[in-house]
Amino acid sequence: MTLAGFDIRLKALGVLMGVVLIALIGRLWMLQITRWSDYCTSDGELRVGYRKLALFNRTAAIRTPAPRGTIYDRQGNMLAETRAVWSACITPADLPDDLAQREELIVRLASIFRGSATSAEIREAIGGICAQGSVDPLPLGSFAEDIPLEIVADIEEHRSELPGVSVIEHFRRHYPYGKLAAHVLGYARGITDEQYEEVKELECPAPPGESGDDTEAVRADRVYARDSEFGQTGIEWALELNRSNGPPTPILQGRHGILEYQVDVRNRPLRVIRERLPERGASVYLTLDLELQKLAEEALHQTVEHYGTTGVVVLMDVRTGEVLVMCSRPSVDANRWAAGFTDEAYETLANDPRKPFYNKAISGEYPPGSAFKIISAVAALQTTSVRPSHTFVCGGIIHEGTDHQPFRCWVYPDRHRRLDFLWAIAKSCDVYFYELVRKGGLTSEAIAKYARAFGLGESTNCGLPAEVDGLVPDRTWKLDEKGEGWWTGDTLQFVIGQSFLTVTPLQMTVATAAIANGGKVLKPQLVRKIVWPAHVRRGPTIYKAQVTREVKAAPESLKMVRDGMRLAVTAEKGTAHNLADPNLPLAGKTGSAQSYLDRQTHAWFVCYAPDDHPRFACAVLVTEAGYGSTAAAPIAAKVMGAALRKYGG
Repeated sequence: MTLAGFDIRLKALGVLMGVVLIALIGRLWMLQITRWSDYCTSDGELRVGYRKLALFNRTAAIRTPAPRGTIYDRQGNMLAETRAVWSACITPADLPDDLAQREELIVRLASIFRGSATSAEIREAIGGICAQGSVDPLPLGSFAEDIPLEIVADIEEHRSELPGVSVIEHFRRHYPYGKLAAHVLGYARGITDEQYEEVKELECPAPPGESGDDTEAVRADRVYARDSEFGQTGIEWALELNRSNGPPTPILQGRHGILEYQVDVRNRPLRVIRERLPERGASVYLTLDLELQKLAEEALHQTVEHYGTTGVVVLMDVRTGEVLVMCSRPSVDANRWAAGFTDEAYETLANDPRKPFYNKAISGEYPPGSAFKIISAVAALQTTSVRPSHTFVCGGIIHEGTDHQPFRCWVYPDRHRRLDFLWAIAKSCDVYFYELVRKGGLTSEAIAKYARAFGLGESTNCGLPAEVDGLVPDRTWKLDEKGEGWWTGDTLQFVIGQSFLTVTPLQMTVATAAIANGGKVLKPQLVRKIVWPAHVRRGPTIYKAQVTREVKAAPESLKMVRDGMRLAVTAEKGTAHNLADPNLPLAGKTGSAQSYLDRQTHAWFVCYAPDDHPRFACAVLVTEAGYGSTAAAPIAAKVMGAALRKYGG
């Protein structure tokens, strides 16, 4: 071998070693610098860094569920809480590998469950859990959820003989008053697949000062898991997440705990690395008053059961819009939703013609009947030359149109004879209001304008789901929907709260409050305060009164209507004279609304009190119960009297 040949091979070896060294350095650079943390590929895809992957390989974490926030009434009485329940779980990695030992474990478990689960059911459940390949404890099955303390004690006593079996404490929503305010509260239960897909990427907001380098923060700190509870209706749904601005943030949902530990190559725990304790969700204080709610529900229940129908009571503060009472009957115990119905029980309730699932205060659409006359009266005073001193003669009936169609007063075949504006409201004379249209010049456009000004025909935005708009009809609507023109007869029905007009009881409460407070249409408030958990580091959120709009009506016009409502109670021939009581300064308007020709009218009563300095407004509806004065008004008097005694005027 020549020296030159040796030099060439030496140089080639040096070049090769240099290339290898550069490749090693480049690879180390990529592993330890470029891709150590999360990085983006050339096409913009975000990839997990090697540091996290390494941590994932040597650590495992278990979520410990957090209780949902507690819901209280305005005075701190608990309306919804979270109680602990126990479930038997299986950790696949800890099960015996020997099939005979595993079978012995299954037989022992079957004896502990005392017939509520057979060996075959337990064997099938364990097989399904093992097939999932999870390292976390998973529920053994529906038969092993919310197990009694006796079974919990047996499992714990024989823990050494049951490898892979554990008892996990978790939480279930509980409503201590059952049906009370059930439609307002709603219910929370297991998250649905659709809901989980929507929120599965949502992460817990980290408190100020919490380090993002802690090992438990390596894993995505998701708010929701497949086994999380989620608000389904009512306040539980409305305050599940704050979606008002920015990314959604949890309200009632608590911050789950994390137990993170180091594992060996078989995913068996070696030591606990860190533990973060779970934290309860926000505490929510509603505007409801438990004492008044109980009173209203008891009175309404007795009445609707007597008539075999349905009913609603709403009580609202005319100054702030706070709703102190909202009840709808019949209803369903919210605990039945939380625990789950049998198919038979659900079908029975779903097919009940009285629709107990629906909150009729916001989801029921009804003709208001004569209760609507307080709005028609404002429209007449504002848009016609009619003054309170104007009189019309009520002969019990009028005839309209070329075919002389009859329009009767509710007292027909009796008559009211001659009466003025205030007495027309007090006696609820239909003919007087017909004459406001025929002789006074009140138009359907004016009635519709003021109906909308008082908040009818649109949602009140009270915050609860499934609230409907109702309907304020007009010429355009009828032409589009019915393919017909608008006739004088339509206006005659419209002015007394019939025709195609529909409202919700909450809308009528808001409208009555606006009459009482001088024309302010308030947004109904159901939440008074939110007290945030400690980890949020945020002061309480206080809800304040919100004025949606102000009715453009002269104060004198509103006062005339209020005077008429007061006369309805105080005058011997007023439709609500049965409520006359020197200790209850009430002003109100009765209503009997025809909904079905072959059935009784809906009974309405709307009112406010005290009459001189209004504090509360109330609307009561009892469907198919006849006259408002006999079916609805006594309920309103009980609720209003209790409210005034408790809070004053």
